[in-house]
Amino acid sequence: MSKQRHISRLASPRSWQVARKATKWIAKPMPGPRTKAEGIPLVVLLRDVVGMIENQRELKYLINTKQILVNGKLYRETRFPVGLFDVISFPTVKKHYRVVLTTLGKLQATEISDKEANTLLLQVNEKKSIKGGKLQINLSNGWNVLTDSKTKIKVGESVLFDLKKKKITENFGFSNGAQVYFVRGKRAGHSATFKSLKETGVLRRQKIAVLELEKETIESSLNNLITVGTKKASITLN
Repeated sequence: MSKQRHISRLASPRSWQVARKATKWIAKPMPGPRTKAEGIPLVVLLRDVVGMIENQRELKYLINTKQILVNGKLYRETRFPVGLFDVISFPTVKKHYRVVLTTLGKLQATEISDKEANTLLLQVNEKKSIKGGKLQINLSNGWNVLTDSKTKIKVGESVLFDLKKKKITENFGFSNGAQVYFVRGKRAGHSATFKSLKETGVLRRQKIAVLELEKETIESSLNNLITVGTKKASITLN
């Protein structure tokens, strides 16, 4: 068995909710926009985590018959890495699932409605001006979106992307009362309410978020968080 297409189960990322002492090898994610810890092969998620399929052959059949889509697109590779907030759809049976985190920080899939399946929540990683007076926004799933240069979207903010209209419909940042979601750290998978932002450090400044979690005031690095809504979460998180 080629180790290039597989990795040892014992060496798989902690974010993968898989049995560590089953078979020796497990599918390795193909190169993509996400790191190995942030993404999980489609076949591993559906077979080992969710239990929707029994083996890779079943997934290949679904792909070849166009019965499974990821974020509205057909991907031919069973090892395609899916990550946080991606939408997996089964159009023939009208079932949709969003990749979220358990309260233990493990990647999981939760069922969502037909309407919500048209919406992706993504974080803005970078933006830059290009020729023609356009603004290119680079998103957390590797997609790039062109918008008008006057668009007021900041790096670090979250956006809602409509898969049918193929455009950004809403954006929100770290404002007082915003709902945030821990994407890494010991609280990964938990939600909190954003209160304020402060900076620490002298030579290297670090942004720290002041949050309210279950009526307790806590602090966390801004790097551990993503905004998911202004007053409440705009997508299903569990």
